[in-house]
Amino acid sequence: MMTKTKVVIVGGYPLSEIYGGYLRYIDRLSYYISHIDDIELHVIGLGKEKMQFKKDNLNIHVVKRIFNLPYAFTITIDAWLLRREILKVEPDIVHAIGAEAYSLALLLIRNKYPTVLTMPGIRGKESRFGCTLYSIFGMIVLKPLEKYVVSKIPNIVVEALSIKNLVSEWTKSKIYVVPVGIEFEKMQEIQMHLNENPDIFLAHRLAKIKGIDILLKAVSKVINSISNISVYIAGTGPQENELKSLVKKLNLESNVKFLGFISDEEKYQYYKACKLVVVPSRWDCQPTTLFEAAASGKPVIASDMSNPGIVEDGKTGLIFKSENVEDLADKIITLLKDEKLREYMGKAAKEKAKLYDWSKIAERTVEIYKEVIADFHDRKLNNKKRRKIL
Repeated sequence: MMTKTKVVIVGGYPLSEIYGGYLRYIDRLSYYISHIDDIELHVIGLGKEKMQFKKDNLNIHVVKRIFNLPYAFTITIDAWLLRREILKVEPDIVHAIGAEAYSLALLLIRNKYPTVLTMPGIRGKESRFGCTLYSIFGMIVLKPLEKYVVSKIPNIVVEALSIKNLVSEWTKSKIYVVPVGIEFEKMQEIQMHLNENPDIFLAHRLAKIKGIDILLKAVSKVINSISNISVYIAGTGPQENELKSLVKKLNLESNVKFLGFISDEEKYQYYKACKLVVVPSRWDCQPTTLFEAAASGKPVIASDMSNPGIVEDGKTGLIFKSENVEDLADKIITLLKDEKLREYMGKAAKEKAKLYDWSKIAERTVEIYKEVIADFHDRKLNNKKRRKIL
């Protein structure tokens, strides 16, 4: 009988039907890893109630939090609770996804088990775009904690080469680049049922960091050349009312439509129906939107601060200078007025997107696990030999 590698992923896991990018990342990655034959996968997260159940091939462990406060304020206690659950599983490797308690739990067990940390974001970059108590706490406490943890965990995973270059300034750890995945084949099977064909579509959290206001300001300039431009925006978030007010202020009510939360199937249909996708983020770690748009055969106009590794400027899309409304407006006009260029870029993007299917991302992640496990045990063996010599 084949011995399976017991893997623990420490991170949030979606327990409701509505969830965003971070939880979707863990959901899809864990699903595909759990379907690799020689893997036994456990996902350990935090929640309001203690739960343990099996979902398909996945073993889900929900650790009950002691205090009902934002995660950032109970990091140490939550990390110790996670550590206790990890020890019960006795894994071959532990993979934390995300910062705060999850990465700190990894720090607590790094000498006992092989460890890998995936950084889906950079706290120091993200916190500066908020003015809440949480964002202030992020700058004061979480940013230095993030750097400290990264400096101590021996294996780090990031989503783009540009993020690797940034993180390498903090640590001598081994850094792997593994991008976000997409369900490429599933997206091709989606049937069109929409009667709408927007010029621009994007699905994003409605928050300042995502730069939706930059897009709206650019659209207000585009209408001087393309008066009937249509923009559909899917998603919810803290900036929703502010963005709707901006639409009124810019007299774009007939051009911009907010869709709210939509299902994956609806989202994929809108990708197929639109002419192009815009990712105007002030900061992002190569968001899933870039890959989903490419898989749908659509060119992307992305900000340089979205770390758009999949977007080859001039080939699969266009890259504009973040915050530069004029630059974005010019690029939108260029693509909307050139159908052949859109088709060329869309085909190139779709071909490139095939490389990012979740099955391939899962296989690459498991390869990293095996390498990390081997390195960990080699180091322990070498340390043991040194102690004997001394």
